Formats: sequence, structure tokens, C-alpha cells
Amino acid sequence: MPKIKEGYRIAYDVYQTPGSTEEEATYHVRRISMTMSSRFLRDHIEENTIISAGLYELLMETLKKEIPEQLLHGRDLHIEGLGTFYLKIGLKQKSVTKPSAITANDLQIEGIGFKPDREFNDTVRQAVVHFVREEQRHSEEVTMADIIVRLTDYCRQHGPFTVRTLCALFGLTKYKASRVANQLVAGPAAKFTRQREGNTYFYRRVGI
Repeated sequence: MPKIKEGYRIAYDVYQTPGSTEEEATYHVRRISMTMSSRFLRDHIEENTIISAGLYELLMETLKKEIPEQLLHGRDLHIEGLGTFYLKIGLKQKSVTKPSAITANDLQIEGIGFKPDREFNDTVRQAVVHFVREEQRHSEEVTMADIIVRLTDYCRQHGPFTVRTLCALFGLTKYKASRVANQLVAGPAAKFTRQREGNTYFYRRVGI
């Protein structure tokens, strides 16, 4: 069996660039990913740190109120080690030809911008990453083999996982994730073990 490489695993697929012809086609890549919701991030943090779900919710609610408030007062907000939030403004009409004709009535708020600090950005830029090409699938269910590979990588990076982790990583319902978890620990040759700690079951990769 080939040795699993250390590092993070990032899936991608290749697409023809819109507007390019078949004769002179150019191509680009897109990352294949699933979105982790705030709820799953909260649960993950609660399970792996000393921060409670209640404290996480309080902090998030405070930041959601304070960041826009400070930006609307004309202040950029720099969180050291993370980055700077700033307000983006622009013109309502994009084809203005006379700068002197621009007034305050021509402006609009376009949204919130974010510029990461260098060290925060380097956390991902300098990480050990293995890019794996996969065909983008929308209706096809992820296979058990894919799940085992990704969970092995996860365990190497983060340690044990829970059913909620399965939901977040693979976009599964809690019922489906529970069935998958049961399959992972079934049989004498199972690649994962399960241990109950309090009210939560934690799953670990054998040998890691």
C-alpha cells in the first residue's frame, strides 16, 4: 500500500476558459470544495479547544455588530495577526468621463473588503499541500474510498473527528453521516475506531 503523503490535500478540476475557442482554447483550474457552516465551525471549535459554543456565539455576534459599526464611522479595522477590514466605495455609474462632475450623490457603498496580514496569508501559502485532480461532481455521492482517504488526511492534521465533522466535510445529513460512521468502524479489519467521551463519540484512524 503506498505511503500517504504528509500535508493537506486540495482537490481541483480543469475547465476551458469562457470565450476561448476550441481551436485556440485556454484553460484554468478551480478548487473543489465544500462549505463549512458557522454551526459546524462552532461545534468543531468547542470539541477541539476550551472555547464553549456560548462564548463562540457571543464573540461572533459582537464582531458582526462592531465591524460594520466601525467601518461606517470611517475607520478601517485591523485585527493583528488576522488582517484589515475596510469599506469599499464606488460610483453608481461606471462610465463617468469628467472627474469634476462627480459628487457625493454619485457614490455608493459596495461592501466590506478584507486584506489578510502577511503572516496569516502565509499560513496557507507556505503549507505543505498536495493537489489532486478530481472531476467536479454535483449529483454523484462521494465514495467510501474517498471518505477514508480524506478522513485519514484529516486525522493526521487534526486528530479524532465526530459525526458533525463528517457532515461538514462531505455535506452529509446527520443521519447519513451516522451511517457512514458506523460503516467505518464495522468489522475486524475496520480502519477506524470509536470511543465515547461524555455524550460524544470520537472516531480515530487506526495507527495514527
